[in-house]
Amino acid sequence: MTSESGVPRQLAGAKLSRRELLRAGTILIGSSSIVSLLAAPAASAAPVAAPAQQTSSGGTLVSMVVAEPTSMDIAAGSGQHNYAIMSNVYENLLYWDDKTLDVYPGLAQSYEVAPDGTAYTFKLRQGVKFHDGTEMDADAVAFSYSRVLDPDNEYYKLGQPFPLMDFWYGAIDPKQTIVQNKYTVTLKLKQPFSPLEGYLAWPAASIVSPTAVKKYGAAFRENPVGTGPFKFVSWDHNQKVTFNRFDNYWGDKASLDTLVFRPLVEEQTRYTELIAGNIDLAYDLPPDNLALVKADPRVQYLETPLGHVWFLVLNTTGGPTADVRVRQALAYAIDKKAIINDILKGTGVPATGPVPSVIDYAYNKNVQTFDYDPDKAKQLLTDAGYPNGFTTKFWVTQSGSGMQSPQPMGEAIQAMFGQVGVQASIEVNEWGAYLDKYAAGMPDDVGLAEMSWFTNDAQNIPNLTLTCAGVSPKGYNSGRYCNDTYDQTLKQFYATVDRQQQASIMYEVQDILANDMPNIYVDSQIANAAVSTKFTGFSLHPTQLLRFWKTKLAAG
Repeated sequence: MTSESGVPRQLAGAKLSRRELLRAGTILIGSSSIVSLLAAPAASAAPVAAPAQQTSSGGTLVSMVVAEPTSMDIAAGSGQHNYAIMSNVYENLLYWDDKTLDVYPGLAQSYEVAPDGTAYTFKLRQGVKFHDGTEMDADAVAFSYSRVLDPDNEYYKLGQPFPLMDFWYGAIDPKQTIVQNKYTVTLKLKQPFSPLEGYLAWPAASIVSPTAVKKYGAAFRENPVGTGPFKFVSWDHNQKVTFNRFDNYWGDKASLDTLVFRPLVEEQTRYTELIAGNIDLAYDLPPDNLALVKADPRVQYLETPLGHVWFLVLNTTGGPTADVRVRQALAYAIDKKAIINDILKGTGVPATGPVPSVIDYAYNKNVQTFDYDPDKAKQLLTDAGYPNGFTTKFWVTQSGSGMQSPQPMGEAIQAMFGQVGVQASIEVNEWGAYLDKYAAGMPDDVGLAEMSWFTNDAQNIPNLTLTCAGVSPKGYNSGRYCNDTYDQTLKQFYATVDRQQQASIMYEVQDILANDMPNIYVDSQIANAAVSTKFTGFSLHPTQLLRFWKTKLAAG
């Protein structure tokens, strides 16, 4: 299982499609932060294609970011926006290509996975320099993982907290890392964990300068040093973060001289600043302004499916929704396309399960769907003993990470349920209070609740939201779904590193869920962005990482 530079390791001796080589990291933003979506083949789409342009070097690009960064230390930052901007400064052993979740060697020139899946050996690129001039080598790799995973490491204590590192990288045993030689390092795992390669491409696993960490200690959060094509210059809190091109970069050097990131929290402000020319790139623009953005010749509109699912959690142990026929009836009662078109203004696509379609190798295109059919909904309710419907409570949040437009969506779903006789009484809470209630689990008089997750990993949402071990309040399975067959099937996914076997397992997982209907998966978000036509070469990524490695100033 070896991968040479620039070639996914699965291509060696295997005839797999490019899409079968998708890898995953996790953005758990649906729960507190976390990791990837379109029911169409493309993993990335830009409906307005920019014409071929002449380019020139230099220039400054000003981008917005959705919130103030929490840290310049990639492992200590919380929130996807941290990873989005810092992916220009730090690099990983592995990384994703420009437009998909295909994993390629990065700082690792090649790598091997042990047959039992418990050891990953990386041969590193030689001659790679950190921004402080020191060399990236096997010792730096071992240090980078030890400082975030080993509580006995003195720099672990200085750098805390490291949100979600145990969740993403807990399978790695930092005390067993083997430095084979200056440019070869082996990561030993406590047990097989097949999603690891995708996690190693996620920015939290970036390799940092040991010299810089030792020099700055806890202040490394303000003085980041990586190997990326841009180097840190300054952080003016609540104003901007500035990077300059790193001229000693080991690969193709960046074209831009400078990157500036400005935190803009309000959607409408992002639009007005873009149109005023005060920023060159804006994303997560308000749906109501998208038609204006698309029509503006000064910007190029971009969009891409995300590793995201918005869904309704159904109470599987109490009330009418404990009957699977009722759960299926509610699925038939929802017109997903109307929600996407009328409320989300086309910024979503119908979801069919917990695996977003951007994770294409594991996405079951043939899973049973419950397309809008109110007559079927009424018949199933009658079969379940509710010919006149029933009354239940419906938890809805005011806002929240990945929640899109939760109140209008909840109200639309409430009206659709009413058409088949189900009266869902909405209870609204702000996001923090909502998560507290949700984590405690749904009482019997609550039939359904809104939720969303971001992920770049096929197993993340199925694992964290639907296993018996995760039943609330122990985890995030608020509807208390528990099926031993489902759990055992999912466990098989971790035990194999064979991509085709993993796909088969995840197909089965999705079929089980379609039959049991513990959740109703409504849509997957399509990310939007607009970039000034003064620039070319930027690709919007399914992870929403803002990588400007190949962005250039358009000539003329």
